[in-house]
Amino acid sequence: MTANKKTVLNLSAGDFGGAGAFAVDFNNLLQASGMASYLLVKEAKNKHSQAVVYPNSKYDKPKGKLMRSLNKQRLTDNKFVYDYYFYNKYERCTTVSARKVLQQIPAKPDVIITYWVTDFINAQTLSELYELTGASIYCFLVDNAPLTGGCHYPWGCQGFKQDCADCPAILADNIKYVASENLAFKKKYLPESAKAVAFSNSDYDRACQSALFRDRDVLKLIGFVDETKFTVGNQRSARSYFSLSADKKIIFFGASSLTERRKGMALLQQALSSLQTDSVCLLVAGECTLPLVGLSVKQAGYLSEEELITAYQAADVFVCPSLEDSGPMMVNQALMCGTPVVAFDTGVAQDLVITGKTGYRARLGDVADLAQGIQSVLGLSEEQYGQMAAGCREFAEKTFSKRVVMDQLTNVI
Repeated sequence: MTANKKTVLNLSAGDFGGAGAFAVDFNNLLQASGMASYLLVKEAKNKHSQAVVYPNSKYDKPKGKLMRSLNKQRLTDNKFVYDYYFYNKYERCTTVSARKVLQQIPAKPDVIITYWVTDFINAQTLSELYELTGASIYCFLVDNAPLTGGCHYPWGCQGFKQDCADCPAILADNIKYVASENLAFKKKYLPESAKAVAFSNSDYDRACQSALFRDRDVLKLIGFVDETKFTVGNQRSARSYFSLSADKKIIFFGASSLTERRKGMALLQQALSSLQTDSVCLLVAGECTLPLVGLSVKQAGYLSEEELITAYQAADVFVCPSLEDSGPMMVNQALMCGTPVVAFDTGVAQDLVITGKTGYRARLGDVADLAQGIQSVLGLSEEQYGQMAAGCREFAEKTFSKRVVMDQLTNVI
């Protein structure tokens, strides 16, 4: 069987949100490469994704459903530290039938890819799918949940390298065992041939050090951006769309919450407070309002993909203050639009944000350095900025364009 005729089964909890869109995009990429690729989800909201919804039934895995019901009152949210995103509480309670999964697509898969599969597919289900198909299995690290005993972001915790004992994400002593038992469960069931695929240097390093994958293959890709959609546009026209001044420096970023520590908005707020000048305007995606004095702010709200592209084109710089992240894809997208990026040294910024070339990579958590990075990009001469913007686009096309990643992905699977 030739590579481009392989059948691929993509598994994702949903086809919406950042993780769901990631799965949809890769499914489309695989189809464009000539493979028979299918996306199976637990829940669908994206009418354009062509995803197949798993037909859940009360008769599927009754033991798993009973275990979830019995544990529901013990594993309440207030017993977990929010910052770790400990969503995989029921890792050992599978409710999905592997045989029914396979019944949803017309051919036996040669390749199975998992994305964000929390509360949908677990290691035992993957083991059953492997036994039924012999397919190559790739766990895409949309975040770090595939490496841990339950959290999606481990921060400084190193427990995933051993056994996830004494998990700092769990507050209640009487359920501390959940993380270690979840990780032991994964070790027991995850097929030995399963491979991890990381999309940033930081996630690649974590996967290589993890107890679950250090003896398995760990691969690395960069999340692709469609270069035909995310393009360098006319800045004046883009600013006109958002009613922005043509004479001001535009700083673009996304803000959904000031209290979500992982996204670093509080630190960005501190960094921006040093830019008390009439020459700067903030373009903010999302509904969160930053209480800043001395800076003009354009609240753009939630943006469609087309509007998001226009926002990148309108901006002089995109700022990503994330402190703990596997991406975000907005870094990739901004660079493809020729917009320099200022970000902390984590996630995909480690791979793509090169100080002086594609923007500025600040020391992790250093507010003064983040402010310095913003000032350094905004302070470039017109000629210097033009060179950096052109370099961003050129770097993006060579590194993670649709064509480049399609070739890499085809070689991988």
